[in-house]
Amino acid sequence: MWIDCIDLNKNPSFIDISIKSGITHDNYVINPINPIPINDHSRLAFCDLNGDDWDDIVMHSLYPNLQKNISLEHLIFINNRNGTFTDFSNQSGLRHVQAAFFVFADIDNDGDQDLFAGLDYPTKDLTNQIYLNDGYGHFTLLENSGIEGIPGNSLAASASFADFNNDTFLDLYIGNGGSLRGVSDQLFFGKGNGTFGEVTNTSLLDINPKQPTNGIVVCDYDNDGDVDIFVSTYGVSIALGHNILWENDGTGKFKNVASIRGISAQATGNYWLSSTNNGSLVEPGKNMSNYVGSNGFGIDCEDINGDGLNDIFLTTISHPVESDYNRKWSDPSQLLINHISDNGDHIFINEFLKRNLPFNEGDIDAAIADFDNDGRLDLAVTRDTKYESRYTNFDQQSWFGLMHQNIDGTFQNLGQISGINNLQSTERVARMKGGQNFAWSDIDRDGDLDLLVGGRDQGGGRANFLFENIIGENKTWIAIKLIGDGIHVNRDAIGTRVTLRFTNWIMMREQKSSRGTYSSADTRLLHFGLGDFNQKFSLEVRWPDRTLNTYQSNIIPLNNFITIDYNAGLHPQNSGLRSFHTKITILFLFVHFIIF
Repeated sequence: MWIDCIDLNKNPSFIDISIKSGITHDNYVINPINPIPINDHSRLAFCDLNGDDWDDIVMHSLYPNLQKNISLEHLIFINNRNGTFTDFSNQSGLRHVQAAFFVFADIDNDGDQDLFAGLDYPTKDLTNQIYLNDGYGHFTLLENSGIEGIPGNSLAASASFADFNNDTFLDLYIGNGGSLRGVSDQLFFGKGNGTFGEVTNTSLLDINPKQPTNGIVVCDYDNDGDVDIFVSTYGVSIALGHNILWENDGTGKFKNVASIRGISAQATGNYWLSSTNNGSLVEPGKNMSNYVGSNGFGIDCEDINGDGLNDIFLTTISHPVESDYNRKWSDPSQLLINHISDNGDHIFINEFLKRNLPFNEGDIDAAIADFDNDGRLDLAVTRDTKYESRYTNFDQQSWFGLMHQNIDGTFQNLGQISGINNLQSTERVARMKGGQNFAWSDIDRDGDLDLLVGGRDQGGGRANFLFENIIGENKTWIAIKLIGDGIHVNRDAIGTRVTLRFTNWIMMREQKSSRGTYSSADTRLLHFGLGDFNQKFSLEVRWPDRTLNTYQSNIIPLNNFITIDYNAGLHPQNSGLRSFHTKITILFLFVHFIIF
């Protein structure tokens, strides 16, 4: 029988370690001599910049004014391996790169994390760029990389690396437009040395619409061994706000199947309006080709219901206005569960309301993660403060949303009791109201996922927030690092799928570079909580070249970090773990191997 051994209603799951961790250093200047319009660094990512297996932090400034000589800035914090971080912004060479966000990957297969620097606003003489890592977190511009485009014409709002054509070299999909302009996205194939060639016209076989792309996530939705591209678009006033699903044929050629898969738009309207029967009525006289879509933002892809199929969590801003047709029928945030129809086709069905998730008008960034290590994936979301004055309920205001998945597949909103939101205090702008991007990583390597949230400026400047997870380490877990060989599989192993098969449940993770709006990036370690599944399992690794490795649970050291190498197979990491039960597990395994 599966039971929760910890009462989440009585025990907060997170504590704020923002200040003592050191990550608030230089985030903003209180009462600056020359005030700037936006004073924060709330776009962000986790990445192991110096190759020591501990995730570092990268933060990007939000909406500076380049026309008024207010430049973009990036803050880099190196993990000290003790719960604190050291400012490395100047040493990295990235602090003054004029880009809105970074996406990290080992694009030259040399074992370290390089980056794509995306610029989201057309600015004279500036463009997208590629930077290469020396292996120690120092970055150098690679000129003529092939992704730059025309200077002064960049509108990149998100991007994702993956090996789309299965040639071992990482490729790059750039989502353009954001919430500003309808322009077409771009696809580039990598050459393995840091440079790229554009293949947009020859690889995107359907019409490549001029829509504002606001978020991207890459995963294999149809279980055919290659990765597909989900695109969250912004604005029902452009092409009705229809989302895109580029289905890969395995060679890097794509068709948009969003309409037939149930991704482009939903038939129903806004959940908040009684005139739509709270989102249960179908838009009259329309079909999938002309339903009103969404104002999309964040998007993530994971197997939420344990059936071995990847699902989608999509966050949107949906205005409940009866008198405005598009607003009445625009799609709120969605939980799109992947089903297989009677004829074998994959169909996504929106189960947001069925699973007891709350409507909010201003949902922004979205992620799926198992924060309490019970084996069931949970949901998290940041929200804009712009609309909260219209509501009195907690769920409709702009606090950070953390939704815990129950045993029956429904979700419980822990926003008031998680420890992330502080409802009584107005200190630091009523902690967590109006968050921007956020990311998950086990920063102290104790087995559970800690939380970094971008504090969007609410006036006077605002630093970011870091929360230590104090609940997940109490349940059984494993964390897996994947390494490709750079010959058959890219070194980052992006596109690799790891599946844990239990008798009545499947846990599945895929390696990906980033997700959602402005390319938030979680840890590359694949975390699995096993707490409520105390039984034997098999662990399968499906590499991008379709090589399959299988391991049984009796040889897997639980409560441990392990590495699975394309060539060398599975072995424990030298992880510097702090937890007592992990050290006992390692000692037991050592004695077991010696005896047997």
